[in-house]
Amino acid sequence: MRAARLLLLVALGLAAAPACARAEAVTLDRAKLASFVDGAVLQALDFRHFAGLSIAVVDRDGVALARGYGIAGLNPRRPARADTLFRVGSISKTVVWIAVMQLVEQGKISLDDPINDHLPPALRIPDEGFREPIRIRHLMTHSAGFEDTFEGLFSDDPARLVPLDDYLRTHRPHRVREAGTLAVYSNYGAALAGALVAHVAGEAWADYAERHVLRPLGMATATYRGPYPAELARARGLPDPMPAELAAKLTDGFSWSNGAYRAHPFEYVNTLPAGELSASADDMAAYMRALLDPDLMEKSGVLRKETALEMRKPMFANYPGLGQIFHGFMDYSIGRGRPAFGHGGALTYQYATMQIYPEDGIGIFLAVNTPNGRPVLNNLPGSLLGEFVGRAPPIPPRAADAVAEAQRVAGPYRSLRTAYHRSERALLDYHATFKVTALRNGDITIGPSPYHFIPVGEGVFVHAESHAPVVFREVNGTMRVYDTEGTEPAERIGIFEQTGFLVLLAALAGLAVLVTLGADAWRALRGRHGGNRAALALDGACLVWIAAGLLFYFAVTPWLDSEEVVVFTYPGRLFPAACWTILAACLMTLLAAAASLGPWRPRGWRWPRWFRHAAALLVLAAFGLTLYDRGLVGYSGF
Repeated sequence: MRAARLLLLVALGLAAAPACARAEAVTLDRAKLASFVDGAVLQALDFRHFAGLSIAVVDRDGVALARGYGIAGLNPRRPARADTLFRVGSISKTVVWIAVMQLVEQGKISLDDPINDHLPPALRIPDEGFREPIRIRHLMTHSAGFEDTFEGLFSDDPARLVPLDDYLRTHRPHRVREAGTLAVYSNYGAALAGALVAHVAGEAWADYAERHVLRPLGMATATYRGPYPAELARARGLPDPMPAELAAKLTDGFSWSNGAYRAHPFEYVNTLPAGELSASADDMAAYMRALLDPDLMEKSGVLRKETALEMRKPMFANYPGLGQIFHGFMDYSIGRGRPAFGHGGALTYQYATMQIYPEDGIGIFLAVNTPNGRPVLNNLPGSLLGEFVGRAPPIPPRAADAVAEAQRVAGPYRSLRTAYHRSERALLDYHATFKVTALRNGDITIGPSPYHFIPVGEGVFVHAESHAPVVFREVNGTMRVYDTEGTEPAERIGIFEQTGFLVLLAALAGLAVLVTLGADAWRALRGRHGGNRAALALDGACLVWIAAGLLFYFAVTPWLDSEEVVVFTYPGRLFPAACWTILAACLMTLLAAAASLGPWRPRGWRWPRWFRHAAALLVLAAFGLTLYDRGLVGYSGF
């Protein structure tokens, strides 16, 4: 494909540009680095309003910088330090992939083994009509074909935690595509890989990770354990809790509103291996040194040198040259002008990034404990590299037909990382939908972000600041966008799949309900209702629709603007009640239609009344079918 060749040229051009020519490993000036980071972070703390930050920078000579900024707690007020434990989110998964490769080295598993060969019966994945079994490599590359789910994933109440195997058994998502065909990010898949390691090794995941990866690498305080009571752990079959001396080093998660910080409870992750790791800057410095230096990885006894180098090789990519997955690590090369791998992490209130630049001999870790700090994670690594290593090369020339390029790809898109079953589908679809907007000069914006992507030809657009590309291609007649990191592809959606269409139908249904009830009430007041069964059935359906609408409104309104509220409170009590009431309203609508067409059909109605009655039935039926398509007719969960 011409676009693939163009993208490869872009990538190779960035990687080979003289401004960032590949050279020997860099030794960072410690004093200059500390001064640079101090200036950047302290200014951002005030401007961005985030509470605290953890940073570690290493080079081939050792730890160049490890420290904390800002605060880790409010009552009492605690500063963030190099030994403060931050939540690193999905960076947790990288330990899983190292553990998998340890078992490969030991000959206990092969990456081509079907996962069901190594899982207990309760955790085995049904084929669900797909020919290809899910293999271990598919978990490692997020290409197992699972739909997404967030139900039960996070909790701020330890009493709602369940053992890893229990969660994986009771919250199993469906397979929705053939394994090995497309990478779509999956917390469930990574957690399943952690459970597979635990069962093959005969150790609980938290124990295995500490004994075989974290402590041997010098990560003295990093842990997958949570700060819950020991009594709860014993009662619920959870891992032993985090020791009290480590729990005292945890940062809180914060939000900023009304000019003040608010501290939030510890965020527990039921997919333990996929996101529960807590680690300090000191811990992450030790980890990055081992990832940079295969000899150090071998000396620690964690992986042989050749295996550590093997993990830097790409295993899968959704699109040639873009978003390659290196044995579970993400490709951070494209757009940065130098080879790089790493991983990001995101919980509700804490975010992190780890980036390894093997040819430069540099590793960078950043974590923030407030969502407002995310821009720092995006911008500081590039600024640091530009200051100490070399700046990224310029963006390739703008496409000659830039405006046409932008208009061709514009429209509403929805991430393929969504649910295809259960009632959570509607909420995931809502938050996974974004708009690609074509600007007058041919640039595009993606979603609410103000940053421009510049067209360089053949469906390739390059981020104006980070230089990271995205690619638009038609797949089976549908425009698809491939993201830089390679695990969040999205497809353009039609008008009937958009939220606006659902809102329009809801408005028409509401109007139909009000007109129907108003007209029949007026007729009853004039003594002309006549007790007709068709009219009474439709009036009853309208009343149930009103009840369903009110329940649904109060259930979902807190969730529409806040993914944070959704993950902690879904499904609650009102949402299932609303879905079941919608089912009752649909059944009442069917009854009203039967009464209108069957033996009870009204006789003697004049055509205006027939038209109003039929129009109301048609609108309510269309609305019910649309809600059914979104999983909202009757509640379905795990």
